[in-house]
Amino acid sequence: MLLDVRDVWFQLNPFEQVNTRDKVTGELHLFGENADAVRIGTSAYNKGWLVTAYGRKTVSPYFNEPVICSGSTMGNQDAIETYLRAMVAQFDATLCKSKGCDQGFHNYLYYSGQLGKVDDETTSVGAISKLLVHEQGKGVINNLGALRTKPLKEWGMYDAEKELVLNWDGSTSPVAHQYDRDKEVNIMVKGKKKQFEQQWRLGKLNT
Repeated sequence: MLLDVRDVWFQLNPFEQVNTRDKVTGELHLFGENADAVRIGTSAYNKGWLVTAYGRKTVSPYFNEPVICSGSTMGNQDAIETYLRAMVAQFDATLCKSKGCDQGFHNYLYYSGQLGKVDDETTSVGAISKLLVHEQGKGVINNLGALRTKPLKEWGMYDAEKELVLNWDGSTSPVAHQYDRDKEVNIMVKGKKKQFEQQWRLGKLNT
């Protein structure tokens, strides 16, 4: 699993949500941002990273597509290694050094088909034999940043009583990413982190 660090909150073990790891290889899981709230072409940042790296003519066909978050990726080791090599190759090819260009690389690789195609194992690339893309709020990792236009509680994605970030079906999100864009959730997480630190210092954590 490849994740941002600063704005990630684990609520459940994410690996328990993924079926039968023993015999499965080559799976790469990507996670989208909310497609109703933002598309590549409506986001100055996402459009800018792609245009800077590849040029408008190359990437304009992707402007109406949902944003796939580069800060949340998971998969089998063989697929992750193939993905990371592809990401490095994009830097080598574009020399894009702008902060955030990794998101541009990530979306370009997906939409240009260089990681294969979703649920089409005939398009496998390297060790990636199966590519899966999870819509926002419907997978192991819940990308929340695009929903900042109103509190997560109003979206139905935060249970304040239980202090849990939720998926759209009401289940607990194993991993809440970009939680700090929501004031109430950010305060909750900071409080829990403070409690954790206090318990750690006192040696009262369960191991």
